[in-house]
Amino acid sequence: MDPTDRPSSIVNAIADLPPWQVKSSEYVHRDRWLKVRADSCVTAEGIEIAPYYVLEYPDWVQVIALDAEDNIYLVQQYRHGLGVVALELPGGAVDASDASPIETAARELREETGLSAADWEHVGSLAANPATHTNLCHIVLARNVELTARPADDPTERIRLVRMPIRQAVELALEGKMIQVIHVAALTLALHRAGKWDAPPTTARAD
Repeated sequence: MDPTDRPSSIVNAIADLPPWQVKSSEYVHRDRWLKVRADSCVTAEGIEIAPYYVLEYPDWVQVIALDAEDNIYLVQQYRHGLGVVALELPGGAVDASDASPIETAARELREETGLSAADWEHVGSLAANPATHTNLCHIVLARNVELTARPADDPTERIRLVRMPIRQAVELALEGKMIQVIHVAALTLALHRAGKWDAPPTTARAD
């Protein structure tokens, strides 16, 4: 591929990037949370890549919950992988019985925060990591949310609900204080869709 190709041609030029052929595959781990698959692959040029580990997760949903006063609801919770308390969007895993990402979003928002909304929009879907993950992350915008119930009492998921102006959430994301990359991407796309992306002006650094 020519490094000077225009972006449009790069996106459409896939004929010279064929998928790998999978010669064999086996599961090395399975539980209710994920499956780990070991594939034996061969590239179009005949190069063997084995084992290549693939993580099979259910799809996830992230909810951008906005109220009528231009506030957003975020959550703080402990994340054991990094051992930190992270500022995040509400959300969770899609159940096999869910009819749509919006159904998942409504359930997860209610369980985690006690919020509900009458106005829902599926903004789009992103890949968590297309190199190794099979799942998609669905971005759902909830407008005019209201507190209508008590959050679910889940001892494995202690959550603090945080309400703040949308602009403040954007500033925190741009400052790197929201560290979950998919959540930052979802926040950006959903606020653009809602016409609420209000990034503060950047200031030039002094050399």
